[in-house]
Amino acid sequence: MRRRARAGSERGAALAAALVALAVSAALVAGLADVVRTEIILARERRAMVEALAAADACIAQSLTALPVGWDFEPLLLGPDGARSTPDDGTLATPTGCSGHAARAPGTPDPPRVLLAIDALAGEGRRLLEAIIGRDPAPASPALLWTTLPPFPDAVTGMMVLEGADVDPEAPDLPGLAAPTTPTELDAWVAAEGPHVAPSPRTPAPVQAPLPPLSALATRAEAARPAGAEVLVSQGTPPSPPALALVRGDLVISDARQGSGLLLVEGALDIRGSLDFTGLVVAAGGLRIAEGAALGVVGALWLGEPGAPGAPVAPLAVAGRLALRQSRAAIVTADGLLALPRRAVLRGLRDVG
Repeated sequence: MRRRARAGSERGAALAAALVALAVSAALVAGLADVVRTEIILARERRAMVEALAAADACIAQSLTALPVGWDFEPLLLGPDGARSTPDDGTLATPTGCSGHAARAPGTPDPPRVLLAIDALAGEGRRLLEAIIGRDPAPASPALLWTTLPPFPDAVTGMMVLEGADVDPEAPDLPGLAAPTTPTELDAWVAAEGPHVAPSPRTPAPVQAPLPPLSALATRAEAARPAGAEVLVSQGTPPSPPALALVRGDLVISDARQGSGLLLVEGALDIRGSLDFTGLVVAAGGLRIAEGAALGVVGALWLGEPGAPGAPVAPLAVAGRLALRQSRAAIVTADGLLALPRRAVLRGLRDVG
């Protein structure tokens, strides 16, 4: 009897131990399952956060690219209607998936800065960023040739030579062409022009850029007491010092001329002889180079949209020869004569939620 009771007691103890082990195992499995579920949730949230941050960064980058070049940020702060204290003040065009608003940056107004608030959504994630945007301290042209309109087909029936390298080894190579259209379309135009457009090996591919602010530049030039076309002296005579020259209406060059500094033509620039210029040439009404004529610019050339009577039907019409070569020093000299517009650049970034 005693052996039977002892055996029963041992079986009961073994059963109790098994039940305890089963309970502990179940608790461990449940705990492990909770840990796995938590890790999955955290991984999903981390991925959503990373996607949202990437979307916010992309939104800032695209918004920054779309901001017009200029001197300050007043047009952005005033909004599309150009009036202060109206509902559209600070309206910011942003890509799909994000929204933004511009406001005055804290601190002094000089140098010009603006505060961009960006709200980006990506999947299940959302991020809020604040970015301080300023102006590049260095004057620059986005390309050797910067146009308001993309060049038309067969715009160059003569020859256009593009040299993006600078004699200054510190200067980065400059693209040959910039316009407010996609690089693919600009590449296609260069390819279609065939041997008539000759970029050097160190001339990068065309780039997309906002409109050149030619009207604002002309307004500033008018207030700076500029000279006129008389600064373009005959070839073979001692060159004049760099000067700011403003020509109201069209400018026709029928003989051989030279000059340096900043030449701003409010109408069309019509080359029937030859012109060699060191600095920045701006032709708000487009450029025409007749057959046998030539224009050489060491610096940059900015072209606007034709519109004045007698202006070329396209922003660019080259039957003769156009040669453009980069010179950062020449652009800096032009900027000293009349402050040139600057690109918008990122000055600071903060993740606020």
